Amino acid sequence: MQRWEYAVADFTKLKGAVPELDRLGADGWEAVGLISTWGAGWRMVHPVVLLKRLHPEPAHEDGHAHGAGR
Repeated sequence: MQRWEYAVADFTKLKGAVPELDRLGADGWEAVGLISTWGAGWRMVHPVVLLKRLHPEPAHEDGHAHGAGR
C-alpha cells in the first residue's frame, strides 16, 4: 500500500511561487489542490497549494511504516 505525506505551501508573494513550486517538484512534491484564501492587511488574497509525495518509508502489509519508533 502506498503511503503519502502532505504539505501546504502558502504563497503570500506570488513572485516567488513558481520557483518555489519548481523546487518542491524537484523534491518529489506534487501539487494536488489550490485554494485562494482571504486574510487581513498585506495578506489579503493569496493562493494556498496542497502538495503530496510518496512517504519515504515503505509500509508493512499491516499498514504500519518501517523505521524507528514503529
